[in-house]
Amino acid sequence: HDEECSRWWAAFTSVRSLLRPQPRPMVENGVYENGATDAEDPLPRPEEIEIETVDLYRHDEEQAYVTLMSQEVKSLNFAAEENYTVRLCKELVAYHYPDELPLGSFELLASNKIRSDEETLGEVFNGDEYYCDRPDEAEDPDFDWKPRKEQVFSDKMLMQLSIWKKEWDEETKSYEPVDLSYMPYGKELTKQWKKLGYLDGKNMLRDEGELIAEGKITDPDKIADYRKREGLTSTLRETHLIRKKDAWEAAGEIENKDDVDEALAWLQRHKEKDYNAALKLQGRRAEGEEVEVEEEEPEPDDPDVEVYVCEPPPLRGM
Repeated sequence: HDEECSRWWAAFTSVRSLLRPQPRPMVENGVYENGATDAEDPLPRPEEIEIETVDLYRHDEEQAYVTLMSQEVKSLNFAAEENYTVRLCKELVAYHYPDELPLGSFELLASNKIRSDEETLGEVFNGDEYYCDRPDEAEDPDFDWKPRKEQVFSDKMLMQLSIWKKEWDEETKSYEPVDLSYMPYGKELTKQWKKLGYLDGKNMLRDEGELIAEGKITDPDKIADYRKREGLTSTLRETHLIRKKDAWEAAGEIENKDDVDEALAWLQRHKEKDYNAALKLQGRRAEGEEVEVEEEEPEPDDPDVEVYVCEPPPLRGM
């Protein structure tokens, strides 16, 4: 029994060692595969770096400290040098968490950006400005807004890299690239539509007609439904003088996509102001006047005047 346990433990430790980052292989005479020598590439190995697994804020005038933060595992805090690379930080994570975070299963982020393996901590923490939400100037026009700035390594203040775990794709049997873009339709649906090519560069749905023309939408029922909405929109626009965007919205909301009466009833109920404006245009056209549908909302006469739409007061007794 002891012999069997020993064999099992030897096999386990052998596999575990394969998951740990391996030292950079040397060819001969102290020269690495990339041509660097120990003098030129004095980076420590992951096992040589002392770490603490408690979230700390350290300001040491003599020594800089970096924290690798994660929601998956305990954070790693360690003394760092300016020439430490992002790759070394990844190796450090994989060395201490080979099962949870093997190499290739995560990225390191700073300043809202994925950092490349070749970057050094001195290049990452260089004081550059980076994106953050700008406040609405209408709320506080006197607010002196300034974008956030990354820490400067030489200041030896709080420096953090976020460990961002990749998701596993069952179809491709590989890790998906980290996607930091806006997810307007929820994470799963946005990812699904993005793979299908339905979204533009800002992750917003592209025009349905374009997707059909490109062959990205092939379902016959969906295509037939789109053609009906196109025809109904044209009828509402040309015959009933409904703005195109209102007509298209009505065509998408009603049950029978080619029913003009149902669309007009929907517009009268949900777009009363625009519906009444169209009726007036129809009356003027019937009297022989040449009319034009204004597709865009008219601009206010004075551009400096802000127009606020107020809700009606509640009914008395409510």
